[in-house]
Amino acid sequence: MPRKIRPKTISKSFRIDEAASEALEKEATTLNVSTNTLVNQILKQFADFDRFARRMNTVKISGSVFRSLLEHIEPDNVIDVAKAAGSSIPQAFAVSKSGKVGVDTLLDYVRSSALYAHLFEFSETDDGQKRLFTLVHDFGLNWSIFLVHYVTAMFHHVGVSPKVEMSDRSVTFTL
Repeated sequence: MPRKIRPKTISKSFRIDEAASEALEKEATTLNVSTNTLVNQILKQFADFDRFARRMNTVKISGSVFRSLLEHIEPDNVIDVAKAAGSSIPQAFAVSKSGKVGVDTLLDYVRSSALYAHLFEFSETDDGQKRLFTLVHDFGLNWSIFLVHYVTAMFHHVGVSPKVEMSDRSVTFTL
């Protein structure tokens, strides 16, 4: 089994607010990780996602509020919003982060959305001929409908029409 290559690390020294330091140490203890690991995770989230998401005016709300909002929207409206958003937001994120839009940069956006925005769980397989990725969530049928049309619109911009399978808790795309 190949060994996982660790990213190169560097030493840095920062002065931080005492209350922030205490909160970090408390949270690290709760999570059973070192304070260094927690700080690195927070900085990585900022570097990989938050600084770009902020440019798109991303907001954070609780999962229960999000689920409730989705339950009260008509599916046709969900589709309209998904198509419009999927035609612009992922591309803007990809360009901001990597300077280009392509299948790989758009998939990076989807992975980052799973990891840092907690919108779904992401899994992927690539057999060399086709790529398959699944988004699993707990937000109901309207969120699946949204994801189908959002991701389809996103890939349409790079000339890819994914095959889609959907349930009320997951969506699978084949490229």
